[in-house]
Amino acid sequence: MKKLFASLALLASPLLALAATPNLVVNGSFEDNLLANGQWKNFSSLNGWTSVGAGIELRNNIAGSAFDGLNYVELDTTKNSSMFQTIATTAGQSYNFSFAYANRPGTPVSTNGLDWTVDGGTTWTALAALPAATGNHNWTPFSTSFVAGSSTRIGFRATGSSDTLGSSLDKVSLTAAVPEPETYALMLAGLGALGFVARRRKRQQA
Repeated sequence: MKKLFASLALLASPLLALAATPNLVVNGSFEDNLLANGQWKNFSSLNGWTSVGAGIELRNNIAGSAFDGLNYVELDTTKNSSMFQTIATTAGQSYNFSFAYANRPGTPVSTNGLDWTVDGGTTWTALAALPAATGNHNWTPFSTSFVAGSSTRIGFRATGSSDTLGSSLDKVSLTAAVPEPETYALMLAGLGALGFVARRRKRQQA
């Protein structure tokens, strides 16, 4: 009976663990630094994020509004720069990486541009170019999946004209990928079968 309960626990634990997939990114929506409404400021780093170059520009409802929460960032501060965060991951595990980006309102397409990386900058991937933004931010969500190593260094860099006006970034997320529905079905079927065996053994012992 103890072996049966142990088997049930082993099958149930993945379901419990995957019921919630927390965001592993620290300060993914850039809310840890307080700014007044309509304020912006350049930081050498933000909680969870390390800047390389000219720092990170944080904004609160100025030249657009946030996709999530109050704040968002721009990486063309006094010139183009980049930022990184290293996250502990499980080697061989699939992860989902997502964020939202937008062109700065009232600027030409050429001044905007943003690249991302999940290998610390060994490989950079350019985001699809967006049309010129004439009003508020036209945020575009982006997501991708990848297989991680024992740690993952995510990063972003500005790539448009280095003129203090660039693309915006918000709601960065890294989560462990959940199994396909077929995987859940198999696990549930296994739990059902073990439950049937447990009930049958209990009746036999009665």
